[in-house]
Amino acid sequence: MDARGFVESVLGEAGFDPAPALGVLEELLSQGLGGEEALDRLEAELSSWAALEPRWGRAARLLQLARIYLEARGDWRPALRPRGVEERLSWQALRLLRARYLLRDPGGRLRETPDAMIVRVSSYVAQAEHGWMGYERAFREFYRLLSSLRFVPNSPTLMNSATRYPQLAACFVVPLGDDMDSIMDALRVSAWLFKSGAGAGYDFSPLRPRGAPIAGTGGRSSGPVSFMRLFDTLADVVKEGGKRRAAMMGILHDWHADVLEFARAKCGAGGVLENFNISVAIHDSFMRRALGGGEWRLYDPSTCPGLVASLSEEVEEAQGSCRASRVIGAAELLDAIAECAWRSGDPGVVFIDTINRHNATPVLGRIHSTNPCGETPLLDWEACNLGSINLARYVDEVNREIRWEELGRDVELAVRFLDDVIEVSWYPDKRIAEAVRRTRKVGLGVMGWADTLAALGIPYDSHDALYLADKVMEFIAYHARKASNELASEKGPYPAFQGSIHSLGRFNFEPQVPAREIYDPSRVSGEARAIVADRPALDWELLRSEMKRGTRNATVTTIAPTGSISIIAGASASIEPYFALVYLRRSDVGSWIEVNRFLRRWLEDNGMLSEEVLLEIAEKGGGIRWAPWAPEELKRRLPTALEIGWEWHVRMQAAFQRWTDNAVSKTVNLPARATVADVRETIILAWRLGCKGVTVYRDRSREGQVVSSHVEEIREALRSPPPPARAKDKRIYTWLRIGDKQLMMVHEDYSGGCPTCDL
Repeated sequence: MDARGFVESVLGEAGFDPAPALGVLEELLSQGLGGEEALDRLEAELSSWAALEPRWGRAARLLQLARIYLEARGDWRPALRPRGVEERLSWQALRLLRARYLLRDPGGRLRETPDAMIVRVSSYVAQAEHGWMGYERAFREFYRLLSSLRFVPNSPTLMNSATRYPQLAACFVVPLGDDMDSIMDALRVSAWLFKSGAGAGYDFSPLRPRGAPIAGTGGRSSGPVSFMRLFDTLADVVKEGGKRRAAMMGILHDWHADVLEFARAKCGAGGVLENFNISVAIHDSFMRRALGGGEWRLYDPSTCPGLVASLSEEVEEAQGSCRASRVIGAAELLDAIAECAWRSGDPGVVFIDTINRHNATPVLGRIHSTNPCGETPLLDWEACNLGSINLARYVDEVNREIRWEELGRDVELAVRFLDDVIEVSWYPDKRIAEAVRRTRKVGLGVMGWADTLAALGIPYDSHDALYLADKVMEFIAYHARKASNELASEKGPYPAFQGSIHSLGRFNFEPQVPAREIYDPSRVSGEARAIVADRPALDWELLRSEMKRGTRNATVTTIAPTGSISIIAGASASIEPYFALVYLRRSDVGSWIEVNRFLRRWLEDNGMLSEEVLLEIAEKGGGIRWAPWAPEELKRRLPTALEIGWEWHVRMQAAFQRWTDNAVSKTVNLPARATVADVRETIILAWRLGCKGVTVYRDRSREGQVVSSHVEEIREALRSPPPPARAKDKRIYTWLRIGDKQLMMVHEDYSGGCPTCDL
């Protein structure tokens, strides 16, 4: 069947008038496009129409699903009766699944549908169940959970389950030693991880600084930053044959002699360490000295090995017997970090003492590094097995309630799923397998937080939102640990349980920053308190006593960025606010205007949904707080990331961190006018509020613009805009300038959260 017959048959049998779509298709075919490319562009055009008429979005979705079925099953008609998850997936989600997740045969042809993918993942992970639940029940329950899009595991679990190399974890920490054998070994293991779609974090602090003598050769070291380029090149090469870019975290501790060079490594023009997020590991003693105007000593790790192996919380204890390579003002380093983060978004910081105060197994060693986006601090060779609950699926928007019982039930099932992932996953190195199974760390997080607040009518930048974040995450933390305790009774605790903080009756998130330091309880409204009043009681002391007898996982909660999986789930990214309510989304096959569903509904209800209104919103940055026609309630309900003060971003991260075992990956978005001092204050507040790290991104610090002269070309830009600015495959937003107008433009894989994260 040719493209014309396909479109006419699919849309006609589904009850659409195919004539408008066929008109566009004829025009595309007349340009010499092949059938598949013409269909791609047609779907993008229909999605652009959907900004004003949602039915065309349904048509685009149907065409994409029909094409998947035709290729995978040889018959498109079952797409008219979608199964399971297929009833809930958007056109954009279907495109993403087709490009990167659905399995293909050796010739590159699709061999599964989206529902078949969920069956594959659910059945493979359920193989770990041999106890009271059993395989059949586990399969049914996992299928129900995943196909509802209430929970989505990290991308490698979806991509690699039941394949030749079923590596299912999202990311790893790979240790490095100060010798060539260790570095080459780390590169070898990393290549396998990147091939499987995972990322890796590294602490480069053991490497001697640039210019340090090398005894064996009489030469001089090229330093940690130079060796990072090896890993960056490896990621470039391996990812070419993979399904997504290889994400990495590079960390250097604040005492290292090359820390200033490291902090400035990405401060200039692009092209350096583009596959890396980089962060400086900061100790409490450094922060105290920086704020007090004190000096800070820098060291060569080869002459002060105690710093690398130190188990002490205070780094000065290990420095006592070593000679410093250099002495600087602590504020000089903090200012360098803030200035370069202001210029480029890198480096971030991780508060390494805060991390180690919450290390569940201190007897196994001190944590030195994190995964690529910073949300999972790990011991050497450990992995993060992650997944996220879509909170918006548990909101009763009409009654402005949360369905707490359903949320608690699904949290417990999701923890079981993630624990089973550990059992059925393949690991490319026995050291990884041993480390993962020794502590059995999992990380259940959330997405759809902005959707949840919008549905409940709560402004993101409010004490109500912080209060609700505190209470929702407490509930998730409780049920996640409850599930882990029950799994320990059924299957046994994690092997390193004896000597852990859990065996002493301490939860990971203890000690906590008091809630009153993050938000003002006296300013929480009765409406917000009413939402929480329906929450079932939590008996933390009973849970503590059960945990002391044994718990299955050293960690159970993590707040990850949820890049691709939030697109699949149709949710706002992680705990991020909306970046824009109206913006241009661009792909290789076309572009379309994206409109926030809450805003669209209000515009429709008030007779204001028009191309002119949408373009005006998009031209002014994507928010509506400027709009004279928008009521105050709507403006407050739908803020965008750049309309929210940076302090609210930090406080939201801290509210979730109070109850999170691992860490919280969140971007503190700053407007272009923000200063270096604003970045510095962001770092200080995050440290004081108990965050385990912080990343900032100043608007237009990685800017790309295309200039044209006619305002009317904005409408043409909806059809074929210039390609978005990107650092290799990093999905970032940019600004398209046309005359005196501008639109925010993003790649189709951008989820609206962290601009440099795609996990």
